Amino acid sequence: MTHHVEDLIAYPQRYFQRPGEVLTEPKLTNDQRRRILESWKLDAQRLAESTAENMSGGEETDLREVSKVLVQLKTMESMPVAHQPSGSSSVGVGMAAGALLGAGAGLVITAVTVPSLVLVAQASVVGLIIGGVSGAVRKAVR
Repeated sequence: MTHHVEDLIAYPQRYFQRPGEVLTEPKLTNDQRRRILESWKLDAQRLAESTAENMSGGEETDLREVSKVLVQLKTMESMPVAHQPSGSSSVGVGMAAGALLGAGAGLVITAVTVPSLVLVAQASVVGLIIGGVSGAVRKAVR
């Protein structure tokens, strides 16, 4: 971000058109995002109170949208992050093993039934998917 974080917190509407844009700013930490959104929410609450007392110019408040984005951020923060150590990828190994298994199964099915290269390709793709998912699950469990 080219702007100082304190400016983003003090004046979020100057830098972001919608509250959801705060989540997509890659240079912000989750704590900075939360602070920006809480500031935005406080501004929206004040505007809503002023509107309720007929003291505003009838502007729309972002209170509902900011609240939803804050919930999204909290959900993102509570989700575990899978870290992959440097070295070989268990997902890649799983995909390779799955592809071999799928191709082998496809060849057996092809030999038994009608010869078809499409069936072998489909079995390979299914094997890749299964192998990749199992590798990812195995890695996440560790």
